[in-house]
Amino acid sequence: MNLPLTVIIVCLVLVGRVSTDPTIVYKLKNIECIANPKRVENISCFIKAINWNKAVAQMDCDLILPLRNTSIEIAVLKKNYNNQYHPFLINVTFNACDMLSSRKYLPYAPIVRKVMKIYTNVNHTCPITNHLIARNLNIDETFLPTFPLGFYAFSIKITENFSERPSDSIGLIKIYLQAIEMVNIKQRKKPNNSTIIMPSI
Repeated sequence: MNLPLTVIIVCLVLVGRVSTDPTIVYKLKNIECIANPKRVENISCFIKAINWNKAVAQMDCDLILPLRNTSIEIAVLKKNYNNQYHPFLINVTFNACDMLSSRKYLPYAPIVRKVMKIYTNVNHTCPITNHLIARNLNIDETFLPTFPLGFYAFSIKITENFSERPSDSIGLIKIYLQAIEMVNIKQRKKPNNSTIIMPSI
């Protein structure tokens, strides 16, 4: 499927969902962070469960060298009945510095920019330096079209580009999630704080 057609399909699905409450949620199941030790150190990433419908990711790392001309490749994979992940719907590469400065229209860039603004401390244009964090990151169902129920993986490859030499890998983040029907969570009844009248004897 070519990219323009993919973008049109995604837009149509999103428009169709605006007026309805989401019944499908994307619950994070696991996360892997693999980095180039020459570029990144002090890496930490893990998933924290919140409830039946939601888990969030917490990530930290320190950049050894600044990011000045960085590409991000995002691919979505779906697990089949043989427990193998195969490409699904989205596979796009864009320049993160262009995205952050809004210099160009890039497919999916508005979604990525919104996620970074909400959940990370990357809220400025390149160069990106020092300590990077992501807090309470989750795949909000309003950011994406409704996926069929099942297990998915988001593969995020980060690369630094140079004009005078080959590109340098920064790292790879793999986020595993499950598309599930929303579980209705019953609220606990609050204890009655009214005065208890003891019967007279």
